[in-house]
Amino acid sequence: MYYSFRKDKTVGELGERIVVEDLLSCGFKFINDNKNNRYDIKMMNKDGKLLYFEVKTDVWCIPSKKIEAPFGVITIPPRDNGNMFIEVECWGKPSGLLTTISNYFVTYYPYYKEIWYISVDKLKKLINGNDFIKTEESGDVNSNTKGYLINRFDYRDFFKIRITSHIWED
Repeated sequence: MYYSFRKDKTVGELGERIVVEDLLSCGFKFINDNKNNRYDIKMMNKDGKLLYFEVKTDVWCIPSKKIEAPFGVITIPPRDNGNMFIEVECWGKPSGLLTTISNYFVTYYPYYKEIWYISVDKLKKLINGNDFIKTEESGDVNSNTKGYLINRFDYRDFFKIRITSHIWED
């Protein structure tokens, strides 16, 4: 796979805006976004409590789809192995789950129109309590990005999954 930090950053920021919209629809108040590894979004819930969210946008997971062709309908197979990637190291330093101060870890799947929420504490317990595959070289070339692969279909009950109506455009 080919990664581009600049493009990934743009995609990530768009995904963060979609998550903010979802949280606003639940009664949260937007406080600010953040451009370092501590958190992505700060919101206030209905009770006035500040909550922090780490947001990842996964544009690599694409469901199968049917398209009309001159000679009939074609089914394009999915590009989705069912895994959720949880980053813990990049460029030789702790990152992602290990550096966030967030209360919640969020993965947005734009092609499925799904937003998956899990508390950071619950996610850490899930990873520590299972023997998930740990990958290396999962990001930009030579970044030595490391993380865990969680089969989201097997562990979906650990997450709060919300559906968004946002149409993702490439």
